[in-house]
Amino acid sequence: NIIMAKRKRKARKKSNKFSFKRIFKRLRRRFRKYGKLFIIFCVSVLAFFFIKDKISDIGTNRHTITATDYNGIDVSKYQGNIDWNKVSEDSHIQFAYIKASEGSDYFDSKYNKNITQARNAGIKVGSYHFFIGRKATKDQFENFTRHVRKKDQDLIPVVDVEEAGNRYISRAQLQRSLQEYMDLVKREYGQYPILYSQYGFYNKMLAPEFNKYYIFIARYGTQKPVLKGNGTYNIWQYSEKGSIKGIKGTVDLNRFANGTTLSDIEL
Repeated sequence: NIIMAKRKRKARKKSNKFSFKRIFKRLRRRFRKYGKLFIIFCVSVLAFFFIKDKISDIGTNRHTITATDYNGIDVSKYQGNIDWNKVSEDSHIQFAYIKASEGSDYFDSKYNKNITQARNAGIKVGSYHFFIGRKATKDQFENFTRHVRKKDQDLIPVVDVEEAGNRYISRAQLQRSLQEYMDLVKREYGQYPILYSQYGFYNKMLAPEFNKYYIFIARYGTQKPVLKGNGTYNIWQYSEKGSIKGIKGTVDLNRFANGTTLSDIEL
């Protein structure tokens, strides 16, 4: 009987070893022992990525301001229906760049309306193309010229090169494709396009090789851009939250820099 009782206790002990309650108790004991270390580890990882993002954002775009010393704006369909006559009453605005195309086949649905009405209101206008490095350069150029009439342009065209649309391309390939596009514009217009880009992205992917061209740089805030390789920028997009009569919502504000004037960007 004693032997049988021992066997039964041993069997119960063995079955309890794998019971849910026993497993839960074991995990709870281990969490009490190692839980604090695990929490510290998780917090450290989250803190690392938060700080990393903040550091990577330094020198790109932040601390948005809205000031009054602007010289021009740039718009696309996202500004909706613009009252260009009201916009033209703003004495600060000397120019407007209007989005025409993107990649090899996209056309901005508000382009024709914007370019016509802005010009009729007496504002100097130019057009820009959003460049995607992995798309065929010739196709992008043809997309731009298919919609943009030279006779309607007062200003040198702009090529917009941003991180969005160029994340999955090498520095060398982007520079090669962009140079081909700029050469095509030069052949068509007699002048190289103005190169628009974000501050951090430009310094990482395009400087100093493209510093020789007219640069239109985006850096939002009070701190002036500094281009890698002693580059000089001509237009500074310092805010994306401007408020202009005639435009619902916000709009980019741009100012001339380093001695540049309106005559320097006219065709």
